[in-house]
Amino acid sequence: MKYCDICGTINFKENNYCTHCGNKFVIEHICPYCGCTNKNQATQCVKCRNQINPLRIDDFDILFSEYNINLLSNADISDEEYNELLRNIFIRADYSEIYGIGIKERILSLASVFTQCKSKSRGYERGYIFLDNCIYYDDRLDDSVQIATIIHELAHYFLFSIIESLLCHVLKVETSATLQSFIWYFLTLPEFKIMNEYCAHTVEGRFIPYGYQNYGSFNLLVDRIGVDEESLRDMVKLGNTFANEIIVYLEKYISEDLRQDIKLQYRLDLNKQAFESILLETDDAFPLNLKNTILLGVLCNILKEASDENTRKELEEIRKGLNYLDFVEVEDSYFTG
Repeated sequence: MKYCDICGTINFKENNYCTHCGNKFVIEHICPYCGCTNKNQATQCVKCRNQINPLRIDDFDILFSEYNINLLSNADISDEEYNELLRNIFIRADYSEIYGIGIKERILSLASVFTQCKSKSRGYERGYIFLDNCIYYDDRLDDSVQIATIIHELAHYFLFSIIESLLCHVLKVETSATLQSFIWYFLTLPEFKIMNEYCAHTVEGRFIPYGYQNYGSFNLLVDRIGVDEESLRDMVKLGNTFANEIIVYLEKYISEDLRQDIKLQYRLDLNKQAFESILLETDDAFPLNLKNTILLGVLCNILKEASDENTRKELEEIRKGLNYLDFVEVEDSYFTG
């Protein structure tokens, strides 16, 4: 039990807020290594001498510690803080030249500012993003469809980056393969996979001509997963909220002139319009502060649930993939000089 320092009411130890006056309790510095309680100003544990606030989380035991769960449970991010996180994600494009002879080359140039882009020539997918490391797009498609695909996969990248930045901010750490594997796991859970896909389709749809929008992969997910109507509505609303945030920034770099060029490319490729997908677009979105409250609550719950043995095995496999990609990048840079 613990006493509220404002009104004196006795609360259960796990309470984050006083049941009487609503006071937010100060998080105790619980060592993620040994569980010892430390003073709030402590940087090293008095018992085991390990660093209480690690710069990076490289161990799942640390990620799932009571200390980190408490940080997420009590997290409260202001609109100003969140918008600063968004600016930091997109700011690199402000200092990069977007170039290219063709329209597709200019979109590729923009996407390459943020992540690797590689063509593929196998498989039925128009494109995909692999463990937040590289966008793949099928170069057998018409240029107009390749453009839409690159924008679509770039939206997936930005959604991952937003959640990554938010978690790093709340947990007061730099990113790591351990943290990224948890984010990847979160975004591939059935309902949030639907949210992720709706977000990407909506961002893509903003920058291609009216009538060419295609929510095909979203519809396939909905049919395969079979979520109830209320959950689907919430995931669409959440995905649309993220899409709105991403679109605001992308509109700075995909200018009106470039959008007109994209329309021209669609006319040149003689693609057939399919107006029915327009019906899936919506203006319904969460207010920013409510969206972040919902998101932080969901991330906290999933962090608690993900500590079970079976999920840890899945997370370990994801982390192995991320670490392998990091190794390959180092090897490639070594051999290419």
